[in-house]
Amino acid sequence: MINPPIEMQNAVQNLLKNFDAGDFVLVGCSGGADSLALAWTTLVVGKRLELKIGAIIVDHQLIPESNDVALNAKKQCEELGIQEVVIKKVKVEHNHEGLEAAARIARYEAFENVLHETNAQAILLAHTQDDQAETVLMRLTRGSGAKSLSGMAQVSGKYLRPFLHLRKKLVHDSLDLIGLKAWQDPANTDHQFLRVKVRHELMPKIVEVLGESAISSLDKTSQLLRLDNQALEDLAQQFFKSQKDVKTNGLEISELEKLPEAIRTRVLRIFAISSGVHPGPFSFEHIEAIDALVKNWHGQGNVDLPGFIQATRVDGSLRFVASKH
Repeated sequence: MINPPIEMQNAVQNLLKNFDAGDFVLVGCSGGADSLALAWTTLVVGKRLELKIGAIIVDHQLIPESNDVALNAKKQCEELGIQEVVIKKVKVEHNHEGLEAAARIARYEAFENVLHETNAQAILLAHTQDDQAETVLMRLTRGSGAKSLSGMAQVSGKYLRPFLHLRKKLVHDSLDLIGLKAWQDPANTDHQFLRVKVRHELMPKIVEVLGESAISSLDKTSQLLRLDNQALEDLAQQFFKSQKDVKTNGLEISELEKLPEAIRTRVLRIFAISSGVHPGPFSFEHIEAIDALVKNWHGQGNVDLPGFIQATRVDGSLRFVASKH
């Protein structure tokens, strides 16, 4: 078999080199160009490292031909030499965040199920540097903080993104070497989706004005923010763990007031979630309202939080209590 470009091989090998011979690793494959290139590269590198390589294809059932697309992706993976290919059909439950977010939730639930069923050590995902830049831009326009602007992590538990610092063009062009024809997802050209607008309207304009280096610069910014955010998170965790009998006595307002805001707000989030607040709908606006009990106290009432929890200020301390409603 022809080998993929060395940059792609190195990117995959860097994330798989510490696995043991015989370990089972899956590639998330949709049949699109990015994921086919990743499946090919992972197979080549996996053989070198004596790993067992499989593929997971998620059929979101959002288009009439989705079953045919999944079967074709399975056939292409098998033609590459991947013997164990799993197709998972999912039902996408629409939510207030939109179809893209709902599909993502369903996809990762399928991934988690397959990880459990197969005892795979990891799932490789084909996000590229261009995808990262798009993600950072979209989050930037929402007024996001350092954690959100950190973008996607190259390693997140069992999820690995080896192509995250490679340009999409390199990945796509590599398929010409072996004549693989990728599936074109119609959703990738549907301008009702924000990411499509960013990809086809905003990004070309940014590159036109600022040059191609703008993509790698956005990626680099996300990497630097990830390091900064992790340092602040570590400091917040250290402070929270140093406090005694927090569940009973809460956190002393006088101690919280001494903390820099960037650390204090992180401590408040840690405290809230450890007290039963649901992390999903827990927003920055909630944290601001809790922080006002610390830094802008003027006798205001309790703060209602997701999970039927309230933040309250009692006798010079901040506490989280069960809501009466």
